[in-house]
Amino acid sequence: MRPIAGLLLMIAVSVLILSGCGGEEPAAPVKSNRAPMVTQLTSNHEVFEANPMYSPDGAWILFESDVTGNRDIWRIPATGGEAQQLTSDSGFDTAPFWSPDGTRVVFESDRSGFKNIWILDVGSPQSDPVQLTSGSWDDGDPVWSPDGTLIAHESNRDKDLGSDIWVSPVDGGPARRLTTTGYGIYHRTADWSPDGARLVFESNREDEYSALHTMPVSGGSVTRITPKAGYEGHPAWSPDGEEIIFESRRTGVMEIFKIPADGGEIFQVTTGGGFWPRWSPDGASIVYCVFGDPEPNIWVVEVDW
Repeated sequence: MRPIAGLLLMIAVSVLILSGCGGEEPAAPVKSNRAPMVTQLTSNHEVFEANPMYSPDGAWILFESDVTGNRDIWRIPATGGEAQQLTSDSGFDTAPFWSPDGTRVVFESDRSGFKNIWILDVGSPQSDPVQLTSGSWDDGDPVWSPDGTLIAHESNRDKDLGSDIWVSPVDGGPARRLTTTGYGIYHRTADWSPDGARLVFESNREDEYSALHTMPVSGGSVTRITPKAGYEGHPAWSPDGEEIIFESRRTGVMEIFKIPADGGEIFQVTTGGGFWPRWSPDGASIVYCVFGDPEPNIWVVEVDW
């Protein structure tokens, strides 16, 4: 397949802008005393792949790719092999997330003219996805609640610039807003705690740069768990609820790190770059993506602590 150089350049520039280059000097993260085992799952260096995620049974890895010339949802066996295309709309289908029972996938798409949330029956990938949210605004980065009843997502429906976290019922109904801040503030890339009681997300609510925060899904105070470091985002809660992994430029290069769910010592997981981390269902490994030189594509790293 032919590369889409312009799109890759735009994404790379966007990452640099989001990442920033300032902030307070963070404490050096702890590193492993040995190199963890790392496995490469895809090898087409000319395409963009992002947002990988294990299926609940650990058999598949869901991701987005522009290998056909358009951004669509795909899945690949977790042990490697031939990828299967799940969506093929002319719009951009991105940020996929499995339902807890593994039968459906929620994702963001601009196929209706605005970026909204859609749900696909994985058992019938050629069937039409069902639209969950609609409106003349952008909803994105959907994540399914552990009990399967709610979708948390970001939305800019109430601001010209910025975003907040909202929760929408899977079976339809009005969305409930969880965060409310001012112009230019974003809350995004949320993930649920395994018990469904809290969300972790990235936000610049306290200063110019993004940090990780948690809050109760029922509402209440927001707690910051990472120090100011320039950029930290795309957090994911561990299956046992004890830790959170995330991407950060705290070492000068985007890598994957982990931190206790209530804050504390930060541990560096990758050393060769990393974006969009997600845990395996058993908590034994992490799937993530790298793009650009030297080795792009989807990778899996064992949990080494």
